[in-house]
Formats: sequence, structure tokens, C-alpha cells
Amino acid sequence: MRVLGMNAGRIPAEGAELAPHDSRRLIGLQEMYGIPAHGQTIGDYWRVLQKRKWSVVVSIVVVVVTAALISVRMTPIYDAAARISISQKTSNLLNSKDGDTSQSFGAQQQDIDTEIKIIQSESLAQIVIHRLNLDRRPEFAGVAQAKSSGGITVSESMPQERSRQDALIRKFLKGLKVQQVPTTSLIEIKYSSPDASLATEIANATTRIFIEQNIKTRYDSTMQAADWLSKQLADLQIKVETSQAKLVEYEKENGIVGADDKQNLIVDKLDELNKELTAAQADRIQKESLFQIVKNSQADDVNAIFQDPLLGSLRQQQTELEAQDALLSTQFGPSYPKVLEVRNQLVEVKKAYQEELHNSVARLGNDYQTSVKREEMLQAALKQQTELANQLSENAIQYKVLKQEADSNRQLYDGLLLKLKEGSLAAGLDSSNIRIVDVARVPLHPARPNIPLNLEFATLIGLVGGIAIAFTMEGIDTTVRTPDQAEDVSGLPILGVIPMQSAANAGVIRTAVGLPKAAYRGNLRAEPMISFLEPHSEVAEAYRALRTSILLSSVSHPPRTILVTSSVPQDGKTMTSVNAAIVLAQQGKRILLVDADLRRPSVHKIFGLGGKIGLSNILTGGAKISDAVQATAQPNLFILPAGPVPPHPSELLSSSFMQELLKIFRDEYDHVIIDSPPVISVTDAVLLSVQADAVILIIRSGQTTNALVRRSRDLLLSVNANILGVVVNAADLTSPDYYNYYYGSKYNYYTSRKSSDRGKDSEGSGHDDQRDAVTKTS
Repeated sequence: MRVLGMNAGRIPAEGAELAPHDSRRLIGLQEMYGIPAHGQTIGDYWRVLQKRKWSVVVSIVVVVVTAALISVRMTPIYDAAARISISQKTSNLLNSKDGDTSQSFGAQQQDIDTEIKIIQSESLAQIVIHRLNLDRRPEFAGVAQAKSSGGITVSESMPQERSRQDALIRKFLKGLKVQQVPTTSLIEIKYSSPDASLATEIANATTRIFIEQNIKTRYDSTMQAADWLSKQLADLQIKVETSQAKLVEYEKENGIVGADDKQNLIVDKLDELNKELTAAQADRIQKESLFQIVKNSQADDVNAIFQDPLLGSLRQQQTELEAQDALLSTQFGPSYPKVLEVRNQLVEVKKAYQEELHNSVARLGNDYQTSVKREEMLQAALKQQTELANQLSENAIQYKVLKQEADSNRQLYDGLLLKLKEGSLAAGLDSSNIRIVDVARVPLHPARPNIPLNLEFATLIGLVGGIAIAFTMEGIDTTVRTPDQAEDVSGLPILGVIPMQSAANAGVIRTAVGLPKAAYRGNLRAEPMISFLEPHSEVAEAYRALRTSILLSSVSHPPRTILVTSSVPQDGKTMTSVNAAIVLAQQGKRILLVDADLRRPSVHKIFGLGGKIGLSNILTGGAKISDAVQATAQPNLFILPAGPVPPHPSELLSSSFMQELLKIFRDEYDHVIIDSPPVISVTDAVLLSVQADAVILIIRSGQTTNALVRRSRDLLLSVNANILGVVVNAADLTSPDYYNYYYGSKYNYYTSRKSSDRGKDSEGSGHDDQRDAVTKTS
């Protein structure tokens, strides 16, 4: 068996005294540091469902059966559906555009939604009821309404008639369902009724009347627009004539030939003068700059500037004559005739050069002055022409205003006249953008109730509800079921887990060995002496694991007096005391089992011993220890029954004589197991806990609540009792709660071994000797 939280790790050194278990400090640390609980996993949730599977099954069965009964008792409802297609609206008299037939998706969807609301309107419902005389038909209005009906009318003078009409309209709209077919421009008109023929008739009539009303509405709208346009055209005609007369009169007064600026001579001349002035300014700037350069330059530089061929020729002659003069003067001297002739020619050339240079400068100055005069004249002409153009612009502004007014009036008149002609043509046509795609046909099978679908849905609801109930029951279950829960709630180590044993064969086993059936808490329960009668069973092995935990709690000084108690009755403290004493005695130690439950003693009944002399007699001085202690079939195990029930058990158990008695038992026996009353029921266990070396608290799996465990722990700790740990009793190893603890080979191992041992017993071996011994003792 699995033992959790055992104190085996706290073995004191040799010669050390047995230290009490510091449970109070452990609880304080847990509360201070908030030791987290075990985290939930998917496997934990699955085990909850396995544990509460019958809640889920019952929930599903109840919901499915209820749904089936309701579905069978429901009145069959038939659905008849017709489909219509809504195309894009054609242009009307007021919003049409030439060549524009497109419509945005949002606008088209809005039109479809509007048509759906129109089909579901009360006015259309009233027309359908009137056309089909539904108020007189028993299958629609009912027998009583049909007999008293005089026909639905539009009049609402009488409140009673109005109330009756409203009731019929509400009933009609209740059975009508209109919806758009997804991703299309189709609308499905469906009507539901217990009468299949009536449903078909109403669906088709609603479709037909809706299309008629749509055509009528479009016709009325067109005619109203045409009337309005006729009135507007008369007013526009007067405006067109008036604006055109004003325009012609203004043209005559201001001499405006045309509205196009290109045809205006003043504007053309202004552009021409502007271009000429720009060219004159450029020419003047060029000549002025050249003139200024020439004035400030040397003669040689001026020649380079002008690049005049005549000046160049004269300059070349001057250079040649200067060269000849220099040559001849060197050869013949200055008085030589040839020299004099050359010098005279040189003078003439220089004179001609200077005169030509002067003339070129003069011509340049004249050109400059001429360009200046031309520029001034062009500026004056441009200014004058600009004034004329400005005057023309002022006149043109008013002209354009008058012309624009006349044109707009003419365009508006022409447009409205065209629309009026189109409207007159459209008014005579029964056109509509709605057409019937499918007519409603008489349904052969009812649409509701859909029993298979209802059962599937009910199964789903039942499953969800069952799961919710299972987790709710699990949430409100405050009992301790697993060792982890016991450890978390109590804050104490887990000494052992005792599996639940079946009570089916308990009486058979005891009768077979010559023992009476145990009157255990008034009912036939599981076998209390299982460790003696079935030593190879799984339960006996669990008690041996508990024995190991007790002995290893302190190796050098294991507890001598051990108090076994529980929170409330029926937690299994007596059974644990008995089997713990048996397995300790099987180690060859002298064990004394003291029945200290002086209120409801039961140990002597389990062993089939007499209970007239016991602990109460010794404490009151009515008997000796040797008279009360009795031997059992289990070697080394002795029983001290409780004896007669005294009037004041608490006073006896808390007496100094009881303390001396325990000291005597410590010296005579290796271990003393004390079976005490429950902690919360009476104070006996609390009083005895301070006299014992260790206290074992029994928790019954699935029965002891968290509050009881905490209360018992606090009562024991309040008197500084040394709580050795807790034992989880009656654990159902087949429960999903113990999946992580006892699933697999270990459980199978003990089960198979138990079966094999029973086979040996049937062959005459195993427990025959023990049974004979018990029989002799009895």
C-alpha cells in the first residue's frame, strides 16, 4: 500500500528522546506561506465525470425523454416557401442618369432589407387577410372567430373591431417568416401553419400581392413626379425666355461680338503689343550694355568689340607702315625720302582709323537712343491697350453671368422635359424589378417537430446539464476522499490508506471460524478482524503499511501508547485499532488493545469476549488488571474491554489512576493501542490524548467533512497532543479519485494474490490452524 507523508524521514539519533510531532507549527507555516493545493488537470476533470457518470446519464435520459414526449404531443407545423428575385431598381424620373444603371452593393442590400420589412408590414398583412378572407376561415381564425366575423375591414371606428383586426394581423405575422437567401438577391417568403394547403395559399398570395403593391407604388410615384415636373416646366420656360432676352440686350449695349476671347480684337492686339514690348526691352538692354562698354574702353579694345572689317584693314596698314618706317630709318636714316614717304602714309592711315572709330561709336550711340525711344512708345501703347482690355473684361463678367444663367435655365428645362416624356412612357408600363423565382408548393411532411433533431439537441443539452450537475455536486462535496485532500485539509502527514472491504462475506467468514457475527454499530459491516482472518488480503497489507509508518515515526523510541480516534462515529477508528493491534502482535510484540470508549464499547463484541469486567471496573476499583485483561486467538494480543458503561466516563478517563494505569501498561507491553470515543462527540478523546505518546486521527473517505477534520485537529492541538498523523479509511480504490494512487499492477497484484490464497484455504491450508485456535478459545 502507498503511504503518504510518513515520518520515516525524521528518525532521531540513537539515545535521543521522542520529540512530539510539531503539527501546530506545520499548520502555521502552511497558513503563513499559502502552500498551494494540487493543481487541476484534464485527467482530474475526466475522473470527476467518471465518478459522477450516473448524474450525467440520468440528466441525458431525463432531458431526452422529456424532449421526446414534448415532440410527440406537439401539433405538426407545415412550412410553405416561395422565392422572389429583386433586381436593381430602374431609374425613376428624378434620379436617372444617362447610361448609369449601376448600383452599389450597400445600396442594393439596403433595398433588399427595405423590401423584407415591407413584406412583414401590417398593411400588407391586412390586404392578404382581406383578399383570402382569412378572418372567415376556421383553419386560420378559429371556429369561434370565423362564425362571429363579418369580414375584416379598413374601418377602425369600433375599438372591438380594431382589437380583433390587430389579433388577426399578429397571428398572420407570427406564422410569416421572410429572409434573404445568403449571398444572393433572392428573398424567401415562408409561412407556417398546421394546415399545409393554407400555408401554401398564404405564401403564394403574399408573394403575388407584394408584387402588385410594388407595381402600384412605382406607378403612383411616377405619376406624382410627372405632375410635379409639369408645373416646374411652366415656371422654367418663363425663366429661360427672360434670361435669354437680358443676354441679347447686354450684347447690343456693349458691342460684344462673341463670348470667346480669341475672337476679341482688343485682346489680340494687347497680346501683340506685350510681345513687341518684351522684344524692345531686350534689344535696348543689349545696345545699352554695348554702348557703355565702348565708352569706357581703349581704342584697341573698341576695335575688338566692333569687329569692323574697315577698322581691321586700317589697323593692319598702320602696322605694316610702322614696320617699314622702322626698317628704313635703320638703313637710311630719318632724312631719307623713302622714310619720309612712309611716315606720311602712316599719318594718313592713323587719321583714317581714328575717324572710322569715331563714326562707329557714334552709330552705336544712335542705335541705343533709337531703342530707348521705341521702348517708350511701346509702353505707352501697351498701357492704352490695357485700359481698353480692362474695360472689355468688366463688360465680359456681366456678360458671362447672364449667359451662364441663360444656359443653366435652358439645360434644366431640357432635362425636365426629357424626364417628363420618359415618365409619361413609363407610367403606361406595368414594369417591376421583382419577379417570382419559385412558387410555394404544398409540403408533404411537417417541418416541426423535427423529432431526430430535437432528440439530438436534447442529448446535447442533457450532456451539458449532466456535466454541470456533476461538477456542481463535486464542488459542493466537502468530504475528504483522497490522501492529498486529507493532507491539505489537516496539514498532517498521511500514515496510511485503508481500502474499503466488502461486507458481503463477513458473516460467512466469522461463522466458518466459529466466531459470532459482529454487531458493529448495529449493522453487519465489513470484517473488523480482516488482518487476522485474511492476512494476505489487500486490506491486511494496508494495515501492515500503517504499522510500518507507526514504528518508523521514531526508530529509536517508537510510541508505546497510541490513541486511535476519529472526528465522528462510524469513521472506522475501532476497526483501525483492532487491526493495528493485530498486525503489531504478528511481529511478536506484546500488544494490549484498550477499549476506552466507555460510552459505546464494541471491541469485546468483535473478538467474541465477555465485557462484564473491563476498564471501568479497574478505574472504579471494582476489579484488578489481571481480571479484566483477556487473551485472544492472535498470539501476543491482549484485550482490555471497556466494561460496564459508567455514569461519568470523562472523569474516570482523566483521573490520575488512569495515568498510573497507562504507566503500568507501558512497562508490561510493548505497545498499548487505545480505542477512544470520537473527538467532536465527547471530550474523552481529548482528555486521553495528553496521556498517550501519539494520537492517530481516522478519516473516513467520502464521509468525513473538511470542517470536521479541522475541528478535530484543532481540539487535539489545543491540549498539545502529539498527533502522529491521519489514516484515510474505507478508501474505494475503484473510484476515479484513486486513479493516480492505486491504478495498475499493484492493485491487480494484491487482488490476484488474495484469490490464490483463498484457493489454498479451500484445500485445507492457510488459515485452518488459526480458525481452530479461535474455535478453541471461544
